[in-house]
Amino acid sequence: MYRGLLLGSAVLLLLNAGGCTLLRGTPKDESIEPFPLIKFEEEIELSRLWEVKIGKGVKKTYERFSPVIIDSRVFAASTDGKVVALNVATGKKIWETRIDKLYGEDEMLLISSDEVDSIVSGGVGGGTDIVVVSTTVGEVIALHQSDGSLAWRSPTSSEVLVPAQINDDIVVTQSIDGKVAAYDVLDGTRKWQFSTSVPILTLRGTSTPLLTDSFVLCGFANGKVVFLDTERGLPRWEQRVGVPKGKSELERLVDVDGALIQSGNSLFATSYQGSLVAIDITSGQISWQREASSFVGLAEGFGNIYIAHADSSISAIDSVNNRDVWNLDVLTNRKITTPLALGNHVAVGDAEGYIHLIAQLDGRLTGRKKVDSKGIRAKPVAQDGRLYIQGNSGRLTAWEVR
Repeated sequence: MYRGLLLGSAVLLLLNAGGCTLLRGTPKDESIEPFPLIKFEEEIELSRLWEVKIGKGVKKTYERFSPVIIDSRVFAASTDGKVVALNVATGKKIWETRIDKLYGEDEMLLISSDEVDSIVSGGVGGGTDIVVVSTTVGEVIALHQSDGSLAWRSPTSSEVLVPAQINDDIVVTQSIDGKVAAYDVLDGTRKWQFSTSVPILTLRGTSTPLLTDSFVLCGFANGKVVFLDTERGLPRWEQRVGVPKGKSELERLVDVDGALIQSGNSLFATSYQGSLVAIDITSGQISWQREASSFVGLAEGFGNIYIAHADSSISAIDSVNNRDVWNLDVLTNRKITTPLALGNHVAVGDAEGYIHLIAQLDGRLTGRKKVDSKGIRAKPVAQDGRLYIQGNSGRLTAWEVR
């Protein structure tokens, strides 16, 4: 099993040859520079409401931790093992749990090293009175929303890099070895597991499962999207989003790593070096398809699908007829986040720590704010017209959009 991250010119590979060895390389192409910030007339103002330091921030392993908002609380996690609940209006801390305190001394030796000091690998998922994180030693841990106390912990087949998804009955995780597993929401007992093949070389990451009461939709490193039932994890259909092309393993990467979008009876998915597709959820048949490449994925609003391309340009595409609405290329090579539809705007973060606001109607820039000097990898989160951003430094900030 090879695991790799390609972002611009950076490469991160995990090789398995009779055992796992972590190899890192960052060959730089100095000709690939982020587009400089352009001047424009700002129509939207972002006013900071509060700021809280969650933990040490993200490291070399490219975590993307977004907060989760449930009712009047914000739940967030850090790679060094802190999980917190905050008041959504004020940022006041309600409780804090240290995941490392749940482990014995021998277990902690497996978690920390000189090279990687990470405890939490998959950020916060929330629902049904629990919040869930995944750890670097291959566990999913559920905490009570009320006070942060341990509800249960269960092993996963491999490292989980995305938030668990939760409904009234199950907690669903997707791990880097191509497995999707469901756990009982009350006690963590594993109910089923679905496995798929993993290519020789992949991007470091997975798509986040899309969970409803009756089905789970998952994207995989082999370029496929699969529909599973929630009761037994059995596949009803699978559809290919990316077809491997080229002679080298790098050219044949077609991972479905970005956010999946459900709108009505349609699923929208995209792959790296593959396609953007609209799939009928009932039948699994493709409604329309176009060539595209993305590893952070999609957002939806105003009847459009917004895709953040691999080069960090952004396009709006009519979700029904596959018509081009607009394209914005002034953020090219800025390593933007997954887009977020927010009111009349689309919000994205970038590697230099800016949040950019874009009009959904015509793709013009409407606002910009420097949020985190260490950059932003995680998708912003919104509620009631407010924007919540967890930057690479480990700081979580709340912003009012005016």
